[in-house]
Amino acid sequence: MADVEIVSQDQSGEPGSPTLIDGHVCFFLPLQYISGESTNEINISPELNDEEGADTQDQDSEETADTNAEGGDISEEDKSEIAVANMKVFETLEFLKGLKTEKVAAKPPTAQFPKEPRVIAKQRLIRDLQFCSVNSLEDPESNPEWSEGGDISGPGTEDVKACYDNIGIFLDFMAEVFNRDSIDNRGCKVTASVNYEFNYPNAFYSSALGQVIFGTGFPMKGWMENDIVPVDDFIGITGNFVTGIDIVAHELMHAITQCTVAEGNGLEYIGESGALAESIADVFGIMTQQWHSFKTDPSWTLKDSDWIVGKTAILPGYPNMGLRSLKDPGRAFRVATKTKILNDLQIQDYLEIGEDVEVHIASGVPNKAFYEAVKEIGGLPWEKAGQVWYRALTSPSLKSNSSLSYFANITFKEAVKLGKEIGDLDLGKKVQRAWRKVNVRYDTWDDE
Repeated sequence: MADVEIVSQDQSGEPGSPTLIDGHVCFFLPLQYISGESTNEINISPELNDEEGADTQDQDSEETADTNAEGGDISEEDKSEIAVANMKVFETLEFLKGLKTEKVAAKPPTAQFPKEPRVIAKQRLIRDLQFCSVNSLEDPESNPEWSEGGDISGPGTEDVKACYDNIGIFLDFMAEVFNRDSIDNRGCKVTASVNYEFNYPNAFYSSALGQVIFGTGFPMKGWMENDIVPVDDFIGITGNFVTGIDIVAHELMHAITQCTVAEGNGLEYIGESGALAESIADVFGIMTQQWHSFKTDPSWTLKDSDWIVGKTAILPGYPNMGLRSLKDPGRAFRVATKTKILNDLQIQDYLEIGEDVEVHIASGVPNKAFYEAVKEIGGLPWEKAGQVWYRALTSPSLKSNSSLSYFANITFKEAVKLGKEIGDLDLGKKVQRAWRKVNVRYDTWDDE
């Protein structure tokens, strides 16, 4: 792989390029999951496993958690908390829409296997918004902050430290595996904010603000009645978003996608191109997590990965659950609240994609395709399959409105090229078979 030296650059070092700025906003948790919709208003995915086959979809949509737990109806105080949390999510959207933006183009990626060593200096800036309002994002200097190489210690800095470390892991992964120098591939500073709002149940990337932002979720335990059963859609379910390596990597991949595709225009965040943007973030998010496990645990193998992203966003009371599964989209979680049953809504078959399908839901199709590609190709995900996906992402052929089949064709072509370079002449066909397993095809593919 690439010969890269990675160093931290403190405040005395030479500055890199400006923080990446343009206009994209992306949330990690689909708004459908936190908008207060009841299960009978949306299409529910199949049950988590075959043993649950006796449960019908109609039963899921009508069943309430009152049959599974004590506590009865939601109190007026709890309803107020839910209303405030929902308001904050959509208030944030309106706030971000009003920001002025400008665009910065990324430097084209360097060769995959450069002959000369390359020095990559990490630059991180973490802000703590713990006691600030939403408008504090307009006045970042009013928040306590920690720069590269600074001392992050003392009480109340746990989330800052987690964010700093997880960003570092992602930057190391991108540098060592893909020879990428930060978000824009020219050493830009990576800025993040933690403890956004009070119990904000999400994480998002906004290039209009030039940063990734993380909430602490709604961990009900200890401050609300009935610590066992979640109150509603996300209260008592969503945990701390910044503690997940995969979540942090997911949001940073949105930044990379935004500045890399179509000369800084990124992928349109709607329909199939939006689903592709979400999938790319999930794919590189799970690879970052897997790579870190591989680097830190000598006994780790790919069999130890459950391919689930967002496990820290589901509280520990729900083991083996997360927000999305690349291995089995649509079966990442199944949680009973006081009022309803919440199911993973993702799909894994292209034939299920409709005109108005939500991007986080449709992203299950390319997510599954990547998982199948790793199975077809073999080895660790970032060794071949990940290289193909990265080359496709950075290909000049990728457009802002690219469909899944168009992206699939780029991965096929890049796999053929990579296969010739490394002596795996069947690599293109392996990638092709992976996409066909989710019913994504392209007109010009060779059917042999």
